[in-house]
This record gives sequence, structure tokens and C-alpha cells, in this order.
Amino acid sequence: MSVFDVDFSSAGLPKYLTPVRLRLSKMLAWLQALVSPVNYLYGLFGANRANDLYDLSHNGQVCYLQAALNDVFDNISRRIFIVDGPYVDPDFIYQVIEAKPLPIDLNSEIGSGVIPVPDPVPLYTSAETYLLGVQFIVVVLHTVASSPTYDINRLRAIVDKYRLAGKNNYSVIVV
Repeated sequence: MSVFDVDFSSAGLPKYLTPVRLRLSKMLAWLQALVSPVNYLYGLFGANRANDLYDLSHNGQVCYLQAALNDVFDNISRRIFIVDGPYVDPDFIYQVIEAKPLPIDLNSEIGSGVIPVPDPVPLYTSAETYLLGVQFIVVVLHTVASSPTYDINRLRAIVDKYRLAGKNNYSVIVV
């Protein structure tokens, strides 16, 4: 039994806190009328507590984000999943003593450098790569996307609520 389990019904708290000699039908009805606003607020409190516990049990990890999306849009088959964004192998820069020359230039300088053809490998600054690509992809099956409960704006709101703060670029695709 939890501290939050309180019974405000006519057979609960008003009846048991009333002395036995005063437990008449009119008295209990009057007490029930007095307790009904508290019972209403207690119901709101219980619903809000359940929502808060659900929110606290989910975070930005992939398994919890998938669970939150599937709980809302596809509770039975659970056909929404998350995959990593595309990954491109970086070009390595070698030291001079390794004798593996790799001509590099900034991406904005390609074609205008003094290094002869072929053009050097581009070296991107952090400002040039900040908005490139997606960090993760939310994959929604076509059967889920065609259901009446599916809403792309609601899906994006749930992803924005639970995703990590640094994961700004994501994409939603319907397969």
C-alpha cells in the first residue's frame, strides 16, 4: 500500500473517520458532498503523478525513445525504430616522418590552391560541418504512418522532448 492510496468514496475515509453513532445516511451523504472536491483534485493528482512517473522513466537513450514513440503510435506491434545517421570515415592526416603525404586544403579553397591536380582532400572546419547530415533517423513503417493516430508533428514533439540536447539533426522517414 502506498501513501498515495486514499479512498474518498462513501465506503472509505468519510465513513471510517466518523464516529459510529454519527454514521447516519444523511451525515454520510453530507460528508461525501464535502469530500467530493477533494476526491476530484485527488483524481487529477493521481493522473498527473502517473504522467510524471512515465516521463521520468524515459530519457534520450535509443531504447527509451523508441519505447515512448511506440507507446503513443504503435503500442501492439511496436514498428517504430531508430537507426544511426550515415557515418563517413574521416581522412587521416599523417606526420611527415610516416612518408604518407596527403595534400589538404580547406573546403572553401579547393580549386584555388597552389597544389597541382588532383585537387587536395578537403579539410572541413567545424562551422562547415555543423549542419551537415543527421545524427539519427526515426524509421516509421508505412502501416503506422497510414493509421489515424499518426501525426508527424506529435512524433517530432515527442522526439524533441526526450532526445539529448546535442542531437539537433534528426530525420523521420516512412518506409
